[in-house]
Amino acid sequence: MQDPQATPRSAGPTPAPAPANAAQVVADQRIRAVGVLLNTSALVERVLGSAIQREAGISHSMFEVLLILAADAADAEAADPAAPAGTPMRRLSGGLVLTSGGATRLIDRMVEAGLVTRTPSESDRRVQLVRMTGLGESTLVTAAAAHIREADRLVGAALSPTEASGLTTALDRLGHQARAALPPLG
Repeated sequence: MQDPQATPRSAGPTPAPAPANAAQVVADQRIRAVGVLLNTSALVERVLGSAIQREAGISHSMFEVLLILAADAADAEAADPAAPAGTPMRRLSGGLVLTSGGATRLIDRMVEAGLVTRTPSESDRRVQLVRMTGLGESTLVTAAAAHIREADRLVGAALSPTEASGLTTALDRLGHQARAALPPLG
Protein backbone atom coordinates (compact mmCIF):
# COMPACT_ATOMS: atom_id res chain seq x y z
CA MET A 1 0.00 0.00 0.00
CA GLN A 2 1.39 3.38 -0.99
CA ASP A 3 1.76 6.24 1.44
CA PRO A 4 -1.23 8.57 0.79
CA GLN A 5 0.93 11.58 1.58
CA ALA A 6 3.48 10.64 -1.08
CA THR A 7 0.96 9.94 -3.80
CA PRO A 8 -0.32 13.06 -5.52
CA ARG A 9 -4.05 13.01 -6.03
CA SER A 10 -5.29 13.51 -9.56
CA ALA A 11 -7.09 16.74 -10.15
CA GLY A 12 -10.18 14.70 -11.00
CA PRO A 13 -13.08 16.13 -12.89
CA THR A 14 -13.29 19.83 -13.62
CA PRO A 15 -14.77 21.52 -10.54
CA ALA A 16 -18.26 22.92 -10.77
CA PRO A 17 -18.45 26.67 -11.22
CA ALA A 18 -18.79 28.91 -8.22
CA PRO A 19 -22.34 29.47 -6.98
CA ALA A 20 -24.14 32.41 -8.59
CA ASN A 21 -26.82 33.02 -5.94
CA ALA A 22 -27.59 32.37 -2.27
CA ALA A 23 -29.56 29.17 -2.94
CA GLN A 24 -26.60 27.72 -4.85
CA VAL A 25 -24.20 28.77 -2.08
CA VAL A 26 -26.28 26.94 0.55
CA ALA A 27 -26.57 23.84 -1.67
CA ASP A 28 -22.89 23.72 -2.71
CA GLN A 29 -21.40 20.51 -1.32
CA ARG A 30 -17.90 22.00 -1.22
CA ILE A 31 -19.07 24.74 1.13
CA ARG A 32 -21.15 22.31 3.18
CA ALA A 33 -18.27 19.79 3.49
CA VAL A 34 -15.78 22.38 4.74
CA GLY A 35 -18.41 23.90 7.03
CA VAL A 36 -19.17 20.51 8.59
CA LEU A 37 -15.43 19.84 8.96
CA LEU A 38 -14.76 23.17 10.68
CA ASN A 39 -17.81 23.00 12.95
CA THR A 40 -17.06 19.42 13.96
CA SER A 41 -13.42 20.26 14.57
CA ALA A 42 -14.38 23.18 16.81
CA LEU A 43 -16.82 21.02 18.79
CA VAL A 44 -14.33 18.17 19.24
CA GLU A 45 -11.64 20.70 20.23
CA ARG A 46 -13.96 22.11 22.92
CA VAL A 47 -14.81 18.66 24.31
CA LEU A 48 -11.18 17.49 24.36
CA GLY A 49 -9.84 20.84 25.55
CA SER A 50 -12.32 20.96 28.43
CA ALA A 51 -11.41 17.45 29.57
CA ILE A 52 -7.66 18.19 29.33
CA GLN A 53 -8.05 21.49 31.20
CA ARG A 54 -10.21 19.91 33.91
CA GLU A 55 -7.98 16.87 34.49
CA ALA A 56 -4.47 18.09 33.67
CA GLY A 57 -4.76 21.85 34.16
CA ILE A 58 -3.37 22.74 30.73
CA SER A 59 -4.81 24.05 27.47
CA HIS A 60 -5.15 21.89 24.39
CA SER A 61 -2.37 23.97 22.77
CA MET A 62 -0.03 23.10 25.64
CA PHE A 63 -0.96 19.45 25.21
CA GLU A 64 -0.01 19.71 21.52
CA VAL A 65 3.37 21.23 22.44
CA LEU A 66 4.05 18.41 24.90
CA LEU A 67 3.11 15.86 22.22
CA ILE A 68 5.56 17.40 19.74
CA LEU A 69 8.31 17.50 22.38
CA ALA A 70 7.70 13.87 23.35
CA ALA A 71 7.76 12.71 19.72
CA ASP A 72 10.89 14.72 18.93
CA ALA A 73 12.67 13.42 22.05
CA ALA A 74 11.83 9.82 21.14
CA ASP A 75 13.03 10.35 17.55
CA ALA A 76 16.25 12.04 18.71
CA GLU A 77 16.95 9.31 21.27
CA ALA A 78 16.50 6.63 18.63
CA ALA A 79 18.77 8.45 16.16
CA ASP A 80 21.56 9.44 18.55
CA PRO A 81 21.26 8.91 22.32
CA ALA A 82 24.26 11.21 22.91
CA ALA A 83 22.84 14.17 20.95
CA PRO A 84 21.64 17.19 22.92
CA ALA A 85 17.90 17.04 23.40
CA GLY A 86 15.48 19.77 22.52
CA THR A 87 13.09 20.98 19.89
CA PRO A 88 13.75 24.29 18.14
CA MET A 89 11.11 26.99 18.67
CA ARG A 90 10.71 27.25 14.89
CA ARG A 91 9.57 23.61 14.74
CA LEU A 92 7.02 24.24 17.48
CA SER A 93 5.53 27.29 15.78
CA GLY A 94 5.34 25.40 12.47
CA GLY A 95 3.91 22.27 14.08
CA LEU A 96 1.24 24.28 15.86
CA VAL A 97 0.60 26.69 12.96
CA LEU A 98 1.40 29.67 15.19
CA THR A 99 3.42 32.76 14.49
CA SER A 100 6.79 32.84 16.21
CA GLY A 101 5.36 35.41 18.66
CA GLY A 102 2.37 33.19 19.47
CA ALA A 103 4.63 30.20 20.02
CA THR A 104 6.95 32.27 22.23
CA ARG A 105 4.05 33.43 24.43
CA LEU A 106 2.74 29.86 24.76
CA ILE A 107 6.20 28.50 25.64
CA ASP A 108 6.71 31.37 28.13
CA ARG A 109 3.53 30.26 29.95
CA MET A 110 4.70 26.64 29.88
CA VAL A 111 8.13 27.59 31.28
CA GLU A 112 6.40 29.53 34.09
CA ALA A 113 4.25 26.44 34.83
CA GLY A 114 7.36 24.23 35.00
CA LEU A 115 6.26 22.06 32.07
CA VAL A 116 9.22 22.87 29.78
CA THR A 117 12.62 24.51 29.77
CA ARG A 118 14.04 26.72 27.04
CA THR A 119 17.75 27.14 26.44
CA PRO A 120 19.94 28.42 23.61
CA SER A 121 21.39 25.78 21.31
CA GLU A 122 25.08 25.14 21.90
CA SER A 123 25.72 25.05 18.15
CA ASP A 124 23.71 28.19 17.28
CA ARG A 125 22.91 30.60 20.12
CA ARG A 126 20.12 32.19 18.02
CA VAL A 127 18.16 28.92 18.19
CA GLN A 128 16.12 28.29 21.34
CA LEU A 129 15.64 24.61 22.24
CA VAL A 130 12.60 23.54 24.25
CA ARG A 131 12.64 20.43 26.43
CA MET A 132 9.90 18.77 28.43
CA THR A 133 10.44 18.57 32.20
CA GLY A 134 9.42 15.68 34.46
CA LEU A 135 6.32 17.67 35.42
CA GLY A 136 5.62 18.20 31.72
CA GLU A 137 5.82 14.47 31.08
CA SER A 138 3.49 13.56 33.95
CA THR A 139 1.08 16.31 32.82
CA LEU A 140 1.22 14.93 29.27
CA VAL A 141 0.34 11.44 30.52
CA THR A 142 -2.61 12.79 32.55
CA ALA A 143 -3.83 14.92 29.63
CA ALA A 144 -3.45 12.00 27.21
CA ALA A 145 -5.66 9.81 29.41
CA ALA A 146 -8.40 12.47 29.30
CA HIS A 147 -7.89 12.94 25.56
CA ILE A 148 -8.09 9.22 24.83
CA ARG A 149 -11.15 8.71 26.98
CA GLU A 150 -13.05 11.57 25.34
CA ALA A 151 -11.89 10.63 21.83
CA ASP A 152 -13.01 7.03 22.41
CA ARG A 153 -16.35 8.29 23.66
CA LEU A 154 -16.89 10.62 20.70
CA VAL A 155 -15.39 8.62 17.86
CA GLY A 156 -16.45 5.22 19.15
CA ALA A 157 -20.06 6.34 19.45
CA ALA A 158 -20.18 7.86 15.96
CA LEU A 159 -17.86 5.78 13.75
CA SER A 160 -16.96 2.15 13.18
CA PRO A 161 -13.23 1.30 13.39
CA THR A 162 -13.10 1.16 9.58
CA GLU A 163 -14.78 4.56 9.27
CA ALA A 164 -12.45 6.04 11.89
CA SER A 165 -9.40 4.69 10.04
CA GLY A 166 -10.63 6.06 6.71
CA LEU A 167 -11.39 9.43 8.28
CA THR A 168 -7.91 9.60 9.80
CA THR A 169 -6.30 8.88 6.43
CA ALA A 170 -8.46 11.42 4.60
CA LEU A 171 -8.00 14.16 7.20
CA ASP A 172 -4.25 13.59 7.31
CA ARG A 173 -4.08 13.99 3.54
CA LEU A 174 -6.28 17.11 3.70
CA GLY A 175 -4.09 18.54 6.49
CA HIS A 176 -0.93 18.05 4.42
CA GLN A 177 -2.61 19.80 1.48
CA ALA A 178 -3.71 22.71 3.67
CA ARG A 179 -0.27 23.05 5.31
CA ALA A 180 1.37 23.16 1.88
CA ALA A 181 -1.04 25.94 0.83
CA LEU A 182 -0.21 28.13 3.85
CA PRO A 183 2.26 30.99 3.47
CA PRO A 184 5.28 30.77 5.79
CA LEU A 185 4.51 32.04 9.28
CA GLY A 186 6.62 34.86 10.64
